Amino acid sequence: RQLAAILTSNCPLPSYTHLMAEEGSVREEALIESLARQVAVVEDLVARAGDAMGWLAVHGQVHSYLRRLQELPRGRASDTVRRAIERHEATLERHRRRSRAQLAAFDPATLADARARVGLRVAVIGKGGAGKTVISSTLARILARRGRSVLAADLDANPGLATSLGIGPFEGGLPLEALEENEGSAYGWRLARDVSPREVVERFATPGPDGVRLVAMGKIGGLDKSAPKKSAVALGQVLLGFREPGWDVVADLEAGPTTPFEGYHAFADDVVVAVGPAWRSAMTARRLLPMVGRRNPVVVANRFSDEPDHPGLAPRIRIPFDPEVAEAERQGLSPLDACPDSPAVRAIARLADHLVNASQEVPLS
Repeated sequence: RQLAAILTSNCPLPSYTHLMAEEGSVREEALIESLARQVAVVEDLVARAGDAMGWLAVHGQVHSYLRRLQELPRGRASDTVRRAIERHEATLERHRRRSRAQLAAFDPATLADARARVGLRVAVIGKGGAGKTVISSTLARILARRGRSVLAADLDANPGLATSLGIGPFEGGLPLEALEENEGSAYGWRLARDVSPREVVERFATPGPDGVRLVAMGKIGGLDKSAPKKSAVALGQVLLGFREPGWDVVADLEAGPTTPFEGYHAFADDVVVAVGPAWRSAMTARRLLPMVGRRNPVVVANRFSDEPDHPGLAPRIRIPFDPEVAEAERQGLSPLDACPDSPAVRAIARLADHLVNASQEVPLS
């Protein structure tokens, strides 16, 4: 819009260069402020860390922020931004050393018990039609039925996860009081300054069956297409900054490579890559796997009958094609309500077992 205004008003090129510099400074200011918010999240966890689970949460949160920071391109960053990032890394490293020192003081049995209960962080990705939403919703409710606190997140502009959870038709994203406009953020919106990720879950998450809580991106509907743009960045901030002790986070990402490419899986420690029997589903999975980065990828073959595995995509879990689940989807029902003992639901329970067991084997380093 700025460029169009310049061209139509015959403004000289130096004015456009000035506008580009202003835009860069606005984005840099937003980035530096986001680093300060991250420190506030970590310090809040430190202040409340009274046991092994609390210090594991601190350690995990610091690790998530550092991992995400290392994934950001810095080639064209200004000296101001580079210095801010260096200071931020040093601050996070201090908190990581402190959390490790605190954890070293606990006996092995206490630490093992805490690690079993500290919480999973799972993103589910894949091509459209691979069954991500059924996997995400059923996984979230299975974990909740085992007595775990679960936050489910819908990062798709199309409705789906709420219905599959059993909440029913659901259009709501984050309310405006949790958001604020900001020129330096993607799409021009971000999480409000006076609202933390923890407060978003406490105040605005929608309760669902089995105690699951749901946060969602705004949905596209009618003539208004702005709802997803308003909440996308804020929801990413919430997921990246929410690591309450004992809480599992399961997110259903938009189909295809766009949301992983933009980093909406950044919060996750485990990334479930759903792949169906079709060749195009396998092609998408192969494109997605390199985007996972320093996270644990779990390939799940979904809706397979007698088809062989795709070359190079050996699945950790195989979920069979299940007519009962297909019928539940057709009727807009939660598979866990409509057919809790079906083969597909039992296979997703095995996925839950794998994720919980694998989380206890990851070294703290």
